[in-house]
Amino acid sequence: MKQKVGSKPQSLVIKRLENISKDVFKKHSELITKLVGNTHGVYALYDGSELYYVGKSTDLKKRVNQHLRDKHLASWTHFSLYLVRDESHIHEIESLLIRIANPKGNTKLYKSQSGNTLKRELVTMLKEKHKDEIDSIVGRTRRRTPNKKSNSKHPESLTGLVKNKATLYRAYKGKEYKAILTGKGIIKLGSKRFTSPSGAALSIVDSSTVNGWDFWYIKNASGEWVRLSDFQ
Repeated sequence: MKQKVGSKPQSLVIKRLENISKDVFKKHSELITKLVGNTHGVYALYDGSELYYVGKSTDLKKRVNQHLRDKHLASWTHFSLYLVRDESHIHEIESLLIRIANPKGNTKLYKSQSGNTLKRELVTMLKEKHKDEIDSIVGRTRRRTPNKKSNSKHPESLTGLVKNKATLYRAYKGKEYKAILTGKGIIKLGSKRFTSPSGAALSIVDSSTVNGWDFWYIKNASGEWVRLSDFQ
């Protein structure tokens, strides 16, 4: 269901019960059941004020009750419950909390379902920037070759590559350059205008030739920086 324009965004966590003593759960579990029912979400176990364990369950009350009998029994004193709107999110939330907080009771570091592409892109950009900085220091002009891993065929025109406009980015010899690519296929770099990415790149680099499709970076639909040659 689409959210109406101007309406308040729905909260991922719909209800929460925080910092409750383990003894309360032991003595009054029927009240906890009345409050949360057989709901799904994530929970946290605390040893005093220190986070001890993070978990997820499609039945929070039942899961906490299990921790009153399992190996974790003597390791926690308080608990918190968070009722999540969509059950499909509880694994990702649990994984994120464990990766950030690294509670000592969680012996397994869960892998996130999302990719690690941003880190790979950052490493690539750092390598390129490092090479450019070295070239600038030693006064060397580095000839650029097309990206061998990219098998994409570049369109003859930039027209229609983006609907409205998008930012192109590149770090070169210690400086950052940003250009605007319009829906009509024009690259605006400062006061200059170009109809090809290579033309825009040549106005920056100290070389007679450069592959502008591999030179410039642009954000894809996922918000990740990718080479213009890999942009879909």
